[in-house]
Amino acid sequence: MQKIRFGTDGWRAVIADEFTVSNVRRVTRAVARFLEEEGRAASGVVVGYDNRFLAEEFAAQAAAALMDKGVKVYLCRRPAPTPAVAYAVKHLESAGAIMFTASHNPYRYQGIKFIPHYAGPAMPRETDRIGELLRQEMEEEGGGKGAAPVSLQEELLESLRILLENREEYPEDANYGAVFVEGDENNSGMKYSSRGLLEIIEPEGPYLKHLEGIIDRDAIAAAPPFVVLDSMHGAGIGYIEAFLLPLGCRVEVIRGFRDPFFGGGLPDPSKDNLHKLRSLVLEMQAHAGLALDGDGDRLGVIGPEGEYLSANEILTLFMEYLVQHRKMSGVVARTVATTHNLDRLAGLYNMRLVETPVGFKYIGSVMREEGAFLGGEESGGISIRGHIPEKDGIMASLLFVEMLAATGAGPGELFRRLRKKIELLSFERLDIHTLPGKKEKALEKMMAWEPEELAGLKVETINRIDGIKILLEGGSWCLVRASGTENVFRIYLEAPDRGLFEKMQQELRQQLKI
Repeated sequence: MQKIRFGTDGWRAVIADEFTVSNVRRVTRAVARFLEEEGRAASGVVVGYDNRFLAEEFAAQAAAALMDKGVKVYLCRRPAPTPAVAYAVKHLESAGAIMFTASHNPYRYQGIKFIPHYAGPAMPRETDRIGELLRQEMEEEGGGKGAAPVSLQEELLESLRILLENREEYPEDANYGAVFVEGDENNSGMKYSSRGLLEIIEPEGPYLKHLEGIIDRDAIAAAPPFVVLDSMHGAGIGYIEAFLLPLGCRVEVIRGFRDPFFGGGLPDPSKDNLHKLRSLVLEMQAHAGLALDGDGDRLGVIGPEGEYLSANEILTLFMEYLVQHRKMSGVVARTVATTHNLDRLAGLYNMRLVETPVGFKYIGSVMREEGAFLGGEESGGISIRGHIPEKDGIMASLLFVEMLAATGAGPGELFRRLRKKIELLSFERLDIHTLPGKKEKALEKMMAWEPEELAGLKVETINRIDGIKILLEGGSWCLVRASGTENVFRIYLEAPDRGLFEKMQQELRQQLKI
């Protein structure tokens, strides 16, 4: 119980080890108490879940725990991607959502992500308070005060399980709120209303309708590209197809069915996991290959020549496209670890760029507070103005298709056009594994390190917003961050040539002894 910690994007742990039914109940009750403190509990909570093992059971447990607190639940009828669940919060004007997902982590993991009322990732203020309330829950359990009700809770759970396990048999207009009868006050400590505490929802429809106002459907329909889609057995199955097929696009799908083991791999759309997608794009001569991670909030792209496009490259193309074709302007937000090609475009177009710590929650904050028209991070999170302040691989995939259709050009040609305007930097990330003792010593060195030059270039700025970031003359830069959960240092490098990459990396490792 003591190991439950909300990290960058929620709490994740191994199923049946730390991620248990008991801990799910505890976290859910802490969320309910937080919403009561905020005065938002009356607006209800969306409960969503991905395709992982026991996902429906965990969702049922959370729904029952919320209802036990008198909080209305909007329960997803089937697995749904995180962006659709986040949009449901906005659409229903709910107090927030509890999303069960471990995103791109291995199959044995599950996680809880709390999405507040503004439909974006929770900020530290919120997750820290939920953590405090969680500790209170556990302390009260030790005193016998926090034990979950048994008889009515089990009755609720059984009804919820029937709803979720037999979801295809239920008509769209069924009054699911009438399933529950009044509870026994002696057993539960409260009364359930026979109506109004539960509503089964299908988030796909409202979400896709919203995307029709974000994506230029006419541009796609005028020149529909052919795409191969790798759903990676994730919760985003069916969403991209439902949007593109009516527009005349040909869509070939692989790994488009639920498999809690993800085919023995990772539901992570990184280069190493997309070999099959690449082969099919080349074999079928498709315009692009698109891939979603386990909960649909990040994307991977394979170009028509078999090239893998990183999130940094996609963001660079998106910024140019949004400015030139969508005529967007204003603020651009990126994390400290994301490409400075965005900075160069911002300078070219006289726009302001905001740099944030790592974590899409900080990007979402800039989008909410400053109306940024593009926000992104090198790990694959992207959103645009008019959309929810949450990373969304489905929306980004559709925007990529729109860009291909509207420009009539592939990624290679788009980059060739862009290089005529600015000098593009090349990006690389390295993960350096170390021992616990060496990690602590390296962290001490990082805190005290004040280099005047690196790789023969003058240091212009040292940024410690998240790790240590060194900006060099000429625009090259490097960032060193320590993982909060592993004995790993992450080194991010951006420079115009490979030789400089290697010199920067070598000197960094020598100076910090990693």
